[in-house]
Amino acid sequence: MNIKTSVFVSSLFLLLFSTTVLQAQEDAYQKYRSMFQPIPTIPPIPADNSLTPERIALGEKLYWDRRTSKTGATSCGFCHHPAYYGAEPMDRSVGVFGEIHAANAHTVLNAAFHSSQFFSGSAATLEEQALGAIRSHVASRSWPEEVAQRLNRIPEYKAAAQEAYGAPLSEENIGKAIASFMRTLITPDYPLARWLQGDEQAMSEQQKRGMASFVDKGCAACHTSPYFSNFSFQKFEIEGGMHHEGRYKVTENEDDKFRYKVPSLLNVAMTPPYTHAGVIKTLPEMVEVMGEKMLNTKLEANEIEDITAFLHALTGEMPEDFMTIPVLPIGGGTGDFGPELMPSGKE
Repeated sequence: MNIKTSVFVSSLFLLLFSTTVLQAQEDAYQKYRSMFQPIPTIPPIPADNSLTPERIALGEKLYWDRRTSKTGATSCGFCHHPAYYGAEPMDRSVGVFGEIHAANAHTVLNAAFHSSQFFSGSAATLEEQALGAIRSHVASRSWPEEVAQRLNRIPEYKAAAQEAYGAPLSEENIGKAIASFMRTLITPDYPLARWLQGDEQAMSEQQKRGMASFVDKGCAACHTSPYFSNFSFQKFEIEGGMHHEGRYKVTENEDDKFRYKVPSLLNVAMTPPYTHAGVIKTLPEMVEVMGEKMLNTKLEANEIEDITAFLHALTGEMPEDFMTIPVLPIGGGTGDFGPELMPSGKE
């Protein structure tokens, strides 16, 4: 065998060996493929609030309009901004008078798939969630019917509501419009979804190892596919932060104290800090804490790194419409542009 032939045979052997190794690795992950599904491209839509372009456009404006709050200081987008993947990088949000929320802000991305809203599950639907945020003593401190009266004095809003719902703005259709916009805030294009759909290069080898550890260590028991949450309420107590009593706020059942809705892990790599109190600052630390507290397992450093890498494979492409803030209607009546606050005394 001459040198050229020897080199060719060696190269062919290496190619075949590498292909065999890669195929074996892929085969090892096939059992996990059946355990996951990509999220749907269309969320559930209630029969009494069909999704139309007019309703989405109205809801988008209301989502960003600070005039939905008592002082004109906050809006939905104030605490749930696309710059932070629909959340914010603070332990807890700051409200209309500088008051602090009791819990860290969930991302609004993919909230359309949740069976309830907020850590306590106090809102059953997106419509209830939207109105609850407006009424919130901390977030907006407004009465939705007063918001409707105020915004109906703006011709563009009144006309937009008429087109969307056949009536001027009301408490009901404010909630429905904001919910309609939120149903467009989904992220179905993410590496795991692409891998599940046949793109073998969509995830790295480390992310695939992390996927296997995520299942084998028990994370998937609560963080089930496709939303990476079973939306149950689990006990979770951690030092630091404010005392938010979780599900007890809704049920007043003693056993529900410090039970919180299992958060979805979609886009989790982009929405620190973590826990209801916002006390865990990094994703690897959160993985380690969850192993200890919820799985009673001391994860090895390489397992934490692999699972963290896998969680990055749940980061989706944000909707283009969410990344552009709309120009809002102008106009209104006397005193509609904010409160008569006392001057700060500063020059």
